[in-house]
Amino acid sequence: MFQTSVLYKENFYAKEDIVVNQGGTSSGKTYSILQVLFSYAIEQPNQIITIVGQDIPNLKSGALRDAITIWSNSEELKALVLDYNKSDRIFSFKSGSIIEFKSYDDGQDAKNGKRDYLFLNEANGISFDVYNELYMRTKKKTFIDYNPNEAFWVHDKLIGKPNVKLLISDHRHNPFIDSKLREKIENLKETDIELWKVYARGMTGKIEGLVFRNYTRCANIPSDAQIIGYGLDFGFTNDPSACVGVWRYNGELYIKEFVYERQLTNPMLADKLKEQGITSVIADSSEPKSIQELF
Repeated sequence: MFQTSVLYKENFYAKEDIVVNQGGTSSGKTYSILQVLFSYAIEQPNQIITIVGQDIPNLKSGALRDAITIWSNSEELKALVLDYNKSDRIFSFKSGSIIEFKSYDDGQDAKNGKRDYLFLNEANGISFDVYNELYMRTKKKTFIDYNPNEAFWVHDKLIGKPNVKLLISDHRHNPFIDSKLREKIENLKETDIELWKVYARGMTGKIEGLVFRNYTRCANIPSDAQIIGYGLDFGFTNDPSACVGVWRYNGELYIKEFVYERQLTNPMLADKLKEQGITSVIADSSEPKSIQELF
């Protein structure tokens, strides 16, 4: 009915309640899970299968587009699908099963409806509350996939727990992509080793958007480290106000966060700095009025 990779078999025959697919780009994880769900819809009558993304635009450009490709490229599959409702994004099967594509605003919204199978696509864009409400209303099995740009609730709450299967994949598990794309993915190693780990090897990366990637957390700043100074960046609604101290010791820099909070007025910020014993800082020069008020 369709060509499959090794990921199809690993997901299809998984015995665990939750199957986590952590993978690099073009590993075929989403495509394989969709093929599994098509197979379940055909083989098992009257199943409700829900595929969830962080929002509808993401689904349309990702999992839903892949599902339409799988369906339209197989004459055998098309013969087993009664209808695809484009407006409601629902595949209806002759078996009585359906595959629906949905998104939820929050946990309360996710309480609506039950299902047999659940697939959270690009789960790092979906909150734990939404996942939890959906999982509690899923009878048989939950599939999850994501690119591991950074650790999130899957790593804290699911991986390593009983009845959870973890599959880690990368482009080498996908026999259907061309050599030019493979080369492009592997070439990330020459420009950004952290991105290469994530996208070429499916390894969990550090936080996206970091200016400095090469750092180590430490418990304490050495007692004889030399203070360089304090830096302050103003924020309010969208971005937090942030203040850090910087020390030098044995040729290395040590940085400590003192303030990182939104909705701070200048008097509130001044109080927090005084509480920390900070009386002199290098502040964001774009707000001279705030500097005058603080100091």
